[in-house]
This record gives sequence, C-alpha cells and structure tokens, in this order.
Amino acid sequence: MRVGAGRVSHSFSPVFHGHGEESQLPFLPASVVLGLLSAGVSTSPLPEAQPQSPCSLEGVEITGGSFRLLKEGQALEYVCPSGFYPYPTQTRSCRSWGSWSTLQTRDRQVVKKAECKEIRCPRPQDFENGEFWPRAPYYNLSDEISFHCYDGYTLRGSANRTCQATGRWDGQTAICDDGAAYCPNPGIPIGTRKVGSQYRLEDSITYHCSRGLTLRGSQKRTCLEGGSWSGTEPSCQDSFMYDTPEEVAEAFLSSLTETIEGADAEDGHSPGEQQKRKIVLDPSGSMNIYLVLDGSDSIGASNFTGAKKCLTSLIEKVASYGVKPKYGLVTYATEPSILVRVSDAKSSDAAWVTDKINQISYEDHKLKTGTNTKKALQTVYSMMNWIGDKPPEGWNYTRHVIILMTDGLHNMGGDPVSVIGEIRSLLDIGRDRKNPREDYLDVYVFGIGPLVDQANINALASKKDKEQHVFKVKDMEHLEDVFYQMIDESESLGLCGMVWEHRKGTEAHKQPWQAKISVTRPLKGHETCMGAVVSPYFVLTAAHCFTVEDQKHSIKVNLGGKKQDLEIDDVLFHPKYNINGKKEKGIPEFYDYDVALIKLKKKLTYDQTLRPICLPCTEGTTRALRLPRSTTCRQQKEELLPEKDVKALFVSEEFSKAENKVLARKEVYIKNGDKRASCERDALKAPGYDKVKDISEVVTPRFLCTGGVIPYSDANTCKGDSGGPLIIHKRSRFIQVGVISWGVVDVCKNQRRQQMVPAHARDFYINLFEVLPWLKEKLKDEDLGFL
Repeated sequence: MRVGAGRVSHSFSPVFHGHGEESQLPFLPASVVLGLLSAGVSTSPLPEAQPQSPCSLEGVEITGGSFRLLKEGQALEYVCPSGFYPYPTQTRSCRSWGSWSTLQTRDRQVVKKAECKEIRCPRPQDFENGEFWPRAPYYNLSDEISFHCYDGYTLRGSANRTCQATGRWDGQTAICDDGAAYCPNPGIPIGTRKVGSQYRLEDSITYHCSRGLTLRGSQKRTCLEGGSWSGTEPSCQDSFMYDTPEEVAEAFLSSLTETIEGADAEDGHSPGEQQKRKIVLDPSGSMNIYLVLDGSDSIGASNFTGAKKCLTSLIEKVASYGVKPKYGLVTYATEPSILVRVSDAKSSDAAWVTDKINQISYEDHKLKTGTNTKKALQTVYSMMNWIGDKPPEGWNYTRHVIILMTDGLHNMGGDPVSVIGEIRSLLDIGRDRKNPREDYLDVYVFGIGPLVDQANINALASKKDKEQHVFKVKDMEHLEDVFYQMIDESESLGLCGMVWEHRKGTEAHKQPWQAKISVTRPLKGHETCMGAVVSPYFVLTAAHCFTVEDQKHSIKVNLGGKKQDLEIDDVLFHPKYNINGKKEKGIPEFYDYDVALIKLKKKLTYDQTLRPICLPCTEGTTRALRLPRSTTCRQQKEELLPEKDVKALFVSEEFSKAENKVLARKEVYIKNGDKRASCERDALKAPGYDKVKDISEVVTPRFLCTGGVIPYSDANTCKGDSGGPLIIHKRSRFIQVGVISWGVVDVCKNQRRQQMVPAHARDFYINLFEVLPWLKEKLKDEDLGFL
C-alpha cells in the first residue's frame, strides 16, 4: 500500500528555385487565430504536378532565392532567405495576354532580373532640433543609430535605435522638443517626410513616403484641444515588410485582455478605471464585436475553413475570461450573409455563436464570388442602427469593435471607406471636439501574405494616437503565434485556471500552478510531493507529505519550473487529519481529510509560468464556467462532479525521450456514478487493508476514486505525485476538485518504465467540495470570493 510522505503517491505548395529545380514547401496550417484570412495565397494541398499558368515560367527566376505560384498560377511570389528581400518587387501578376508584369524599381526603372538583396533600414530623411550619428546612406541589420538634441531641447522617444531583421528600427521615434508649442512636436518617423512645422491649435501637418512605399497610419494630423494630435503616427512600408507576431500581439488583443480581465457589464468598476484601455468595456454599457469574414474567390476554401476554426477559438478564449460581449458575424463575397446579429437573443452565448460559425460553408458564396466589402460593412451599420427616430436607452455607452478579415482587393460596390464614415456619424464620433467619443469604435483590419493591398486596408482601419489598427502578417503560422501571445498578457495573470498552451510553451506554461515540494529529514534524505498554487501566499497539497517533526526550514517549494526553494511561513493541516487515527483497529494508515496548506513567507509574483488554479465554490470558478453570478456552490458541484464518470486529469513527472524529467498531463475518469462502488471496493486490495471488513473504514465520503481498465484504462499516480491537484478542464479553464492522497498499487517501481497495471489499481483523492469550510477559513484573506 502506498502510505505516508514516502509512499508511492501519487501538403505542399510548389516552389521554384532560381536555377529552375523544383522543391516543396510545407503546407501552412490553418492557425487558431481570430479567423483572419490569408490574402489569396492558397494553402490547400496541391497535386505534385506543377500548377498550370497562362504565363510561361521561363526567365522568371530570382537570383539567390526561389519563387512560388499563387492564385492557381495567376500570380507569383519571390521568396528570399532570412535577412534578404526580393528586388525590385515581391510579387508579379500574370497579365491577360500571357506575360508577367514588368520588373520595375520604385522609380519605375525596368530591371531585367530579380535578385535577393540584403534588407537594410531607411535613413532619417530629416531630424529637427538635433543630430543623429552615424550618418550613412543606408544601415545594415544590427546597425545602431543615436540621437542627440541641441541645447534647450528635450529628447522624447528612443535615443538609441537598432536596425531589425524586418527592415524597421526598434524603439520609438526620437523627437527633440522645447515644449513651447500648443501641441508637442509630433516628430518625423524614420523613413517619412513631414510637411509643416507649426504646432498651434488646429495646425495640421502631413507626411509622405518615397515612391514605391505605402504609408500606414495617418497622412494628415491636426493639433487638437488639450494638446494632442489627431490620428496615429505614420510609417512607410515596403512590400516585403510584415508585422511580427510580437508586434501584433502587443498592439491588438493585449489591450482586449486588459479590458476583459474580470470586467463585464455587471461589475462595479467605475468608467474612469476603464478609460485607460484601448478597447473599453464600459460597466454602464456593453460591447459589440462584429466579425466580418471575406469569402470571395481570392480567399480560397482552405483559408476559409481555417478562418472558421480561428473565429471559434477567439470567441472561446474571450468567453473564458467570463466576459459576454454581443457578437455579429458576417461573411461576404458579392453579397453579404448575416449569420449572427447583435440583436439576437443568444448573440452573447459563446457556444451558440460558435455553433453558427461551424455551419458556415465556403460554398455559400460560390455562385457570386466578387468582393463587395462596402456592402458587407453596410450590414454592420444596419446592426448598429435602431428602428425609429429615437435611439434606445444606453446606446451611447456601447463600445463597438469591428474585426475585418480581407485582402483589401474589393472589386465592386465602390470604396468601403465611406461606410466607416457613416458608422462614425451614427455613433456620434468625432463631432464634439471636447468629447470626440473615439473610444466607442475600433476598426481592426488584418491582411495575411504578399498580395495584400496595404493602402486599402490602412484606409479602413481606425487611426488613434499611440495605437495600431492595421496589420500585415506573413502567413498563418505567424498568426498562430499572434493568437497565443496576444491573449495571455500580464494584466490577466490573476485569473485562475488560465494557461499558455502555445506550441513553444514549456511544461511550466501549460500547468503554471504546479508546485514541487521537497522535505529534507535527518538520516532519511529528502522526499518530494506536489501541490497547486491557489493564491499569492498559499499552496494546496496533501497533509501526509509532512510529519509533526518537520521543521519549516526543511520544507522547500519550487514553482514555475524553476528551482527557487521558497521559504515557508507555516504548514496548516486539516484539524481532522490523523494518519494514525485507526491503528487500534488494525488500519496502519488512515488518509481521511488528507489536505494541507503551505503558507509562503513572501507574496508570489504571477507570470506566464506561475499563476493560480481555480478552486471550487469561488467567484473565479463561476466566471471560468461562465455561469450566472447567482450560481451556488451546489450548482458548481453539479456542473463539475455530476453523478456519472467525469473526465479529469492530474500532472505527473515522467522521463522524456532525452531522459529528462518533465511534467505531463495524465487522463483519468472520476468514478462518480454506478462504477463508484466497485472502484471503492478495490481499496481493500491495498497492502495493509487486507483485513479491513468494512470499506467505509478506509474510504470515506471525502474521497474521489479513479483507476481501473473498464470502460477506460486510467493513468495511475506515481511516487512524488502526492498532494498534486485532480483537475477538471472545462471551457478553456482548469479547476481543481481534488488532492492526490493514496493508491492501491505501486505501478511505478521502475520509474522509467511502468509495469503491467492490474485492473484493481485505483487512486484516491480528497474531494475539495467536502473540505470547503476549512478552505474558506484558512483562505479568507486571499480575496478568492468563496460562495
């Protein structure tokens, strides 16, 4: 029998190289990221044969790189190694008369042969009221540049900047300002030219890019009341430039994460607390999110299918924060199709909306495959509008977020930008200079791949000071990175049961609550247990991991996958725990109420590898399960532990292929229905329990039971797993329902290789619902919101 602290506790796309040979590029997966569509680059598996193109491939090679066909041979993209870009252009189109578009430089000079050139960063066109060094006609990757101001001027922004692999400078625009004007000097972003040097109220300035570059942001900015500039800082983009996942994550949904970190329309936060956020959910109002999905011919069926998965993932992730925005969902080609209206009774029900998404088919638009972005946005306008002359009560407190997924290549219906103006007018945005209400509308536009029309998507996106609303991402794999980075930001770390499950995530990212506890005893060496972080000061574990003689200095806790040896303030045992309580009855060890709390000396600082798990009957778990705020503890129990087999998991250490110990999730089923009795009966097969006549002597109502091979072959806990959490994974959150206590069979004597597991191998866990009064008492100052 496993006893005491020392027990065994528990497709491809054709690519053509410069010298004419053919190779294969891996298929780019449809990433779980917002449903943003690729700009016409087909990621479908293609037949091995070269796709037919009406244009000859002879003479289109690029020196130092390769090319691949796009849009069924109607276009091609040049591909260069990292640190290089295609010169003079990244893409070429196949013209109707059967020849490729001419190779031309930005100055429209014809070039005979494409080649891969080293990426360089632009030089400053001008720098006001100061000097920069070194001065050079161009700057290579990793080159640095420094800025200094003349006497009487103060430097804002970055004094030192480095040329990055993207062809952009890191840091912020350097500006020398004396503070004498009404508005601060807006500066000259590197690579742009500025016209205008007066910064008085209502003065305007304009920015320009060199030929061949596209301006992103605001071309014209005006000095407003209060000393701020309208619009957003501009930059000049070359066709080969993409936003990195890190840049997109920081600029986009990291702001949404801050907003939804526990804020919803029922919360008591004041509007003033929310104003600092980019996408604001006003407690006195609501949020509407409109997802507009381009389903036109240039998109492709594979990308459309991937987009559906992405939309589902986005909605699921937002819902996991306990927030319920209303959704509108529109797909479009020649004609728009409204799948979900914000006025629908279930538009804030994540499960219902995702079910609607799953019903969408790319074939819905196959008969009319044009691109009428204007008409699609007009459907959004109609959803925002109201019937009759009088607007509904509270209309002006609703925040509206439009996420438009398109390549920007609209070919019918006219310019869609005019509809954005109509929406702004409807929402009374921009009319009153003292209260422009810009926070009540955010229009984000995403383009993916080389064929995006950067000017068109920039024109549609919102322009706000110090914010970015338009993005160009290289491919779907990059968008996968975007999704995981933008959802889990520092402001949400206090949310229980959240994890970072990105493919680059470590084992600590995937179970950030997991604690490793070691106890050192004289002449006995040290023994280990597991535990779970439940608050900034407490780790929940098993009581049997410790003895009365253990000194606090002999107990060490390590978290976040790091060896920290955190110091202990106290160990709190459940008062009814007594491992020797039934020795007089011939029961050597008795594990009822086998729970303990370790109190740490110093408060924990949460990060992506260290954050709490959810506990039953807390407000955090109510929010995690997306239940009403009025939900009772009994209702939570019915949701988490219904009277049937319940899928659960625990975390155990095992050896990796590299012979390193790693944390891994193990799947089990809690026998909570008709199989519970047989699960409990197997307890009598544990060493030391063979003479027990009544099962209730060793298995009390405080235990949950897993294990066995029928109808599921459960994993079993191993030595060192004691005290770890038994977890229910539900609706993207992780909720602890039990603590690993003891097991019937030691299945892990050989730690590197499990032995044959008998059918009576069972594990028992303390049911946290049964020890809630003690948890409430000991954690009453931890602000967990027990029900």
